[in-house]
Amino acid sequence: MDVDERINTIRAVWRDGDYSKVGELFAPVSDRLVAALDDELGLAGREVLDAATGTGNTALALAQAGASVHAFDLTPELLAVAERRAADAGLPIVFKEGDLLAIPFPDGVFDVVVSTFGAFIADDHRACVSELVRVCRPGGLIVSTAWAPTGLFAALREVPIAHHPELWPADRPDPDDWADPDRMAAMVTGLPVDVEVTTHVHPFWFSDVATALGFLEEVSGPVQRIRVGVAELGGDWDALRAEILRRWAQRAVVADGGVALDGVYGIARLQVHADP
Repeated sequence: MDVDERINTIRAVWRDGDYSKVGELFAPVSDRLVAALDDELGLAGREVLDAATGTGNTALALAQAGASVHAFDLTPELLAVAERRAADAGLPIVFKEGDLLAIPFPDGVFDVVVSTFGAFIADDHRACVSELVRVCRPGGLIVSTAWAPTGLFAALREVPIAHHPELWPADRPDPDDWADPDRMAAMVTGLPVDVEVTTHVHPFWFSDVATALGFLEEVSGPVQRIRVGVAELGGDWDALRAEILRRWAQRAVVADGGVALDGVYGIARLQVHADP
């Protein structure tokens, strides 16, 4: 696959559906992460990069905390939403089109680099993490969130792939790597960082599990791509859907007239070594 074909393939996934609605679902994770970073570091005046910003949840939260924020994404349609949101909020964020495997910024310019549910789906994990380290200054911090191999989003990938392994080619990186301490440590071997991975849970509330899955089928580009792939390989989405719902029902917490589904995710912190 040449560079243009690769980029067009990635963009097509995120153009499908309505990622702005998916972004609204994930926004509390960005808000909580940025609040914790602000308490720890004091973000005001710091140079911060939001890598694979999507529709801008994390970039906006960082700017609201007083950081000087640059943000990039590979998909122009998502960037347009992020730019509009920043303008509406009066936040001076600099947005740029860019690729996780070739981040469009010089070496060592950011105090903090953040990627919420972006870097973990890069198609070359080592190249991606190397780029994140490259643009972070010595002594700086890189933080990335990734969905873990349990919880709400795990079944969406596991169930179809168990029945149709062709959906996930053997040479395609496993996004679970970014939520696993041992795999993350292996990924950064030889890079000037110390790594720590912790596990967290965010509850996603819906009226019931069927409504939750219906929402993602309607708005999530990746879920829509899985459905297309299943149709091409056998057309048994209804059976796989029932299995996903069964797994979700087993994990769901029923309360307040609805259900909470556990969004289990890892936070990988890469502390870049200071210059000797």
